[in-house]
Amino acid sequence: MGQVRYIKAEVERLLWGIAAGRCEFEGCNKVLYRHEVTGNSDNYAEKAHIYAVNPGGARYCSDSEEFKNNIGNLMLVCPQCHVTIDRNEQRYTPEILFKMKRKHEQRIFTLTSIGAELKSHMVYYTANIAGTEFSVNDGDARNALALFGRYPTEESPIDISQKGNLITDSEEGFFAANAVNLYRAVKSRIYDIVSDGESIALFALAPQPLLIYLGNLLNDKYNVSVFQCNRRNTDKWRWEAEYKQVTFQSIYPDDKAVTSHIALVFSLSSTISPNRIYSVLGDDVSIYTITIAEPNRNFVEAPNILDDFVAETRRVMETIKQKHGKVVEVNVFPAMPASLAIRFGMDYMSKTDNPLIIYDEQPERGFTKAIVLGGENG
Repeated sequence: MGQVRYIKAEVERLLWGIAAGRCEFEGCNKVLYRHEVTGNSDNYAEKAHIYAVNPGGARYCSDSEEFKNNIGNLMLVCPQCHVTIDRNEQRYTPEILFKMKRKHEQRIFTLTSIGAELKSHMVYYTANIAGTEFSVNDGDARNALALFGRYPTEESPIDISQKGNLITDSEEGFFAANAVNLYRAVKSRIYDIVSDGESIALFALAPQPLLIYLGNLLNDKYNVSVFQCNRRNTDKWRWEAEYKQVTFQSIYPDDKAVTSHIALVFSLSSTISPNRIYSVLGDDVSIYTITIAEPNRNFVEAPNILDDFVAETRRVMETIKQKHGKVVEVNVFPAMPASLAIRFGMDYMSKTDNPLIIYDEQPERGFTKAIVLGGENG
């Protein structure tokens, strides 16, 4: 694609800078200063001319050689992408390559314009759900973080998942074992490494009792941004909008003198009928329900929804405390998106809130006790 020897050193340095040492071919983004196999540091980049310098070169035109060897006509690429665009010049026209170059360099400019105070530790957590192991797609998570106006503190995320866990959430002892492992992972990989008040970007998929417990472990110790995984083919973790109105509805029980049990029901991703609560706790129960007009799994599309949810849940929790006293146990039946389960746990304060007994639902067993927070047995 031209005579590279005519590219001035200052032009090459500028190209490296505006491309951030990554391949500018759209979708590649390969690091060009580190060997992807050996990890050795070196210059693995090539300078590709969009318009070739010499006749017969890919996309040749008669513009001046000075223009062709300047920053506006050059792309920083890996060897494979260099070959691809030169051998397919009918497909990769100058217009397409200029667009790739602009998009890449604008993205680098935007990301590097973010203040240092907006960096976040990326934390991943997954656990077995109904016999299925999940994982966080690293590319999707990083893209969601960038669109949120943050960038990673470290090159690699902090993964606190328990890998290779052969116990499923339908088996006895699953939650006890996973709660212990989760606490140890948070302590060794977050408490002992991340300073109080630092920012965390949390990406988590797990049974809801464990998500509530994880939120409680992080609590207000850190500045935590919780992301929601939605059902898309790509970019599953990005927010759909900056703001979206969702009205949470609280349903309070009829006034009763004293009941044997208190239930807090989250009918958000699906509906939990009172009969399902009665089958677990009996008829002598006061049921508080937080729901939306049409419960579904995909309504958490903007970060403000998490704050609105916490505000409504806090009102209900305070009502329960004032009406029934602080020592009474609250039985929690969750059917809600993962991000809301985490935020519920983050807002819970064991010293001032009622003890919680958190249930998990299994297809064949129904609701069973999973985790206790607060009280003497929490």
